Amino acid sequence: MKMFKLTLAIAAAAFVAIPSTTFAQDKPAGEKPHRPEGAARPAGASHRMDPEARLKAMTEKLGLDADQQAKIKAIFEKNAAKVKELMSKGRDNLTDADKTAMRDLFKSQGEEINAVLKPEQQEKFKAMHTTGRGAGRPGGPKADAPKADAPK
Repeated sequence: MKMFKLTLAIAAAAFVAIPSTTFAQDKPAGEKPHRPEGAARPAGASHRMDPEARLKAMTEKLGLDADQQAKIKAIFEKNAAKVKELMSKGRDNLTDADKTAMRDLFKSQGEEINAVLKPEQQEKFKAMHTTGRGAGRPGGPKADAPKADAPK
């Protein structure tokens, strides 16, 4: 009887273990791990898109041609090392000098990108930085500016 219980326990453990190993899947190479909604970001992690994703989004929103894409990609690559260095410190660990350097870097990068764009694209680019996530970036609304729906 003891042998039967032992066999039954082993069979039950195997029965429970098999589905968990069968349904577990490895993510394809290069795919980022999923972070549940509301979960904290790892230290130094950023909500910013990587340069490739930013270029893709800009291409879709602004209608960039191949020449513009190449020029903007070069701008991102030129600044990538400095951006990575500053971002690696984490938002809460940036000194005032780091924040100023990052603000200046993004401002000059935005100006370089703007120079590559056609006038109608420049308007869209400006709008991208004055609404939503871009608010507060260079060219965006200032933190101390009154909001449109604020009582006067």
